[in-house]
Amino acid sequence: MKSKDWKYVKLHQWIIYASEYYGVLKAEVIEIDIKIAVDLPTFHYDYPYGLTAEKGTVKIRYVLDDVTHEIIENLAHAVKYSEKSYRELLAAYNMWQTYLSTANSYKEEFNRVLQTLKEE
Repeated sequence: MKSKDWKYVKLHQWIIYASEYYGVLKAEVIEIDIKIAVDLPTFHYDYPYGLTAEKGTVKIRYVLDDVTHEIIENLAHAVKYSEKSYRELLAAYNMWQTYLSTANSYKEEFNRVLQTLKEE
């Protein structure tokens, strides 16, 4: 997401969180301007990640394998949500996983033949 759009992000807004490890996930923004309570030396609230409009850091919630996850993520690593973008990214990810699976099966076959020839 472009930094100029960070100031327009609202609570409960949907974004796309895509990762080669987790896939394409629809995530909900559950906290902006993340603040924490600091007890010492005096009790106060602090913004260790800066304000969302300036730094782009938010807390998001997504579901992966029926488990809900909440993480702090920068909006620079996210995509603005639209159904078209979500479907396009998901299709590209699924195609990549199919090709990866095929490539891994060829690799296994290569290693099997190599091992067989080594034992002769």
